[in-house]
Amino acid sequence: MKNIVTVGGGTGSFTVLSGLKNLPDVSLTALVSMADNGGSNGKMRDELGVLPPSDVRLCLVALSEHTDVVRKLMLYRFSEGTLTGHTFGNIFLAALQKITGDFGEGVEIASEILKVKGAVVPITKDKADLSVLFSDGSVIVGEHNIDETNLENLSVDKFFYKDAVNLNQNAEQAILCADYIIVGPGDLYTSLIPNFIVNGFQDAILQSKAKIILPINLTNKQGHTMRWKVSDYVSNIEKYLGRKADFILVNSEMPPREQIEQYKSEERGDVLIEDDLKQDERVIRTPLLSHLIFTNSKADTMKRSLIRHDSEKLAECIRKIISK
Repeated sequence: MKNIVTVGGGTGSFTVLSGLKNLPDVSLTALVSMADNGGSNGKMRDELGVLPPSDVRLCLVALSEHTDVVRKLMLYRFSEGTLTGHTFGNIFLAALQKITGDFGEGVEIASEILKVKGAVVPITKDKADLSVLFSDGSVIVGEHNIDETNLENLSVDKFFYKDAVNLNQNAEQAILCADYIIVGPGDLYTSLIPNFIVNGFQDAILQSKAKIILPINLTNKQGHTMRWKVSDYVSNIEKYLGRKADFILVNSEMPPREQIEQYKSEERGDVLIEDDLKQDERVIRTPLLSHLIFTNSKADTMKRSLIRHDSEKLAECIRKIISK
């Protein structure tokens, strides 16, 4: 049995976990960022005082062995009335936190109800207000504000949390017991770094004997990482981890014209990432692209990625790594 831990949040973790749950002889633990404060998450944090449920909800759905109806129920987003923009799953998880008084315990109960294969663990139980400090001394507070800000013309000094945000003990234990840790894919500044800067995370990574698997994003993010190459992602992530990745997964196929045109129509520009690690023996190049055309719910006001990894292709690539 191989212990596999994923680190991230949002669509990236959902995609990885959806494929991995079908692999035999693996034990899965998803470590999930708690920094999201946009959309439904922001309203629930402000109005109910709960931790953000959206990324946890996606991971639970990805690992659920329940019926399609139950999974669709957890993803259902209301498009009318006072619940507009909220998903049933977010409301469900918020209610469990209120009942138990502990978000982590609520997630464990939800995991039992949803017949989750593996564990979904919040990276922290503390309120996490992601912030970024610039070289001129100015500060932006809030993951959503950072997500919406063009950082490319600003000199970022560091990312930090307003108050102490400590690693969940269950997350630490998962890292220390892992055979493989999969970092990403996901937005560097808003999905990955919020995990990396939690107090105790880097120490746990350095103590862990796990091999690090790094699936590289398929596209650059407008306003954050445009014109970045594969080497830029690797060097930045390794800086925060404090150690080298053991395997770097790079997609080798081009997206269909329709997917590229979707990005251009939204004025996102040329977002494809150039593969510049030609001589690096850690790189595994293989087709990882999903050819599905993704569309957002009308009730979902957040901008989502349209070019995504294929869950089964990712899982097969990872299966080959762990079987050696």
